[in-house]
Amino acid sequence: MKYMIMTFGDASAWDTLGLGGTEATWSQEEVAAHFSAMSGFYADLAASGEMVTGFGLADPSHTMTVEIRDGRPVASDGPLAEAKEVLAGFGIIDVASHDRAVELAARFAAIVRSRVELRPIMEPGADDPGRKM
Repeated sequence: MKYMIMTFGDASAWDTLGLGGTEATWSQEEVAAHFSAMSGFYADLAASGEMVTGFGLADPSHTMTVEIRDGRPVASDGPLAEAKEVLAGFGIIDVASHDRAVELAARFAAIVRSRVELRPIMEPGADDPGRKM
């Protein structure tokens, strides 16, 4: 079963780590510990065969919205809608059970120091009818 684990943050989340063009609000030790924990998390998932992919996302100031108007693509600077929180990063995991997905999401939440969203991925031919495409 594949799941997406998503973490969200407001624009200041990138500043916390010094990624938003400003000095980090966390200490150098906290930033180093965060990236070490993320690397360890992804390494553990790769070793267990549960890692599909995962990335942190760039500062939301780099976001573009793309839509089709009159049959032509139109790109605009900024996120789709004004929101307090934006998607900050994600991981795609492939696990044996829902319980394992929750366990990994909890570990991810502890690393990012925030709640995360866990969502099943719809797959063609999945055994669970609620997840079939």
